[in-house]
Amino acid sequence: MEYCKNCLTPIISDVEDQIYCSNQCWISSRQTKSDGRWPAWRVWGYIVGIFALLFVLLIVVTSFVEELVYFVVISTILSGILVFLILKNTHTSESFKELLTFPRNGEVWRLIGIVILIDVFLVKPLHVVFTTYFFPEANEQAIITAIEELSYKSSILMALSVSILTPILEELLFRGFILGVLLKCYDDRTSIVISALIFAIVHEPIAYGMAFGGGLLYGWLRVKTGSIIPSMITHIIWNSFVSIIVLFY
Repeated sequence: MEYCKNCLTPIISDVEDQIYCSNQCWISSRQTKSDGRWPAWRVWGYIVGIFALLFVLLIVVTSFVEELVYFVVISTILSGILVFLILKNTHTSESFKELLTFPRNGEVWRLIGIVILIDVFLVKPLHVVFTTYFFPEANEQAIITAIEELSYKSSILMALSVSILTPILEELLFRGFILGVLLKCYDDRTSIVISALIFAIVHEPIAYGMAFGGGLLYGWLRVKTGSIIPSMITHIIWNSFVSIIVLFY
């Protein structure tokens, strides 16, 4: 059995030495080779595929862990490891090292500061307006109350997960993998917007506005620096700030 060199579909044909399953695959292969870009179906196949893998992982963890806090911590760690391994196996050693290396120039810290300021003074206020207008039934206080009802130990574990583990996972997944494959097909601006939309959709409705705004900023930072470490640092700072407010005020 022969397989298509472009999409790996089995080739059913009497023609000898046929290496593509269709003329469209031949065209896609030629385009990919000529400009280095992936066809859209391949990009979205990768995105759907990684979400499917993460969904299966969550189901497996659910069958073993019942308590919410431990489920969040364990599933976040395992998901992060899975995405890390996928990134490592879908990048060259050089590009993988660049993705996970902090750029050594003073400009990066200025960019991080700009993103944090925009997050605090623009994204957050716009998020409040967006949520009030489009999701008036969303109850942020209910989430805060649920967290306050946790034991002290559980609250600390949840805070650590939200402040550190979750940003690491989300940057590996959304700015590392998803934005990375989108950039293989679309221009920078389109890729950043699409990845931010996906990032927002996986959040609760009450967080749509803030997640989309944050996704735009973190995506811009990743494209600007070529690394996910600056966006990871910014994300950790922001989530830690939110966690401190929820826990102590």
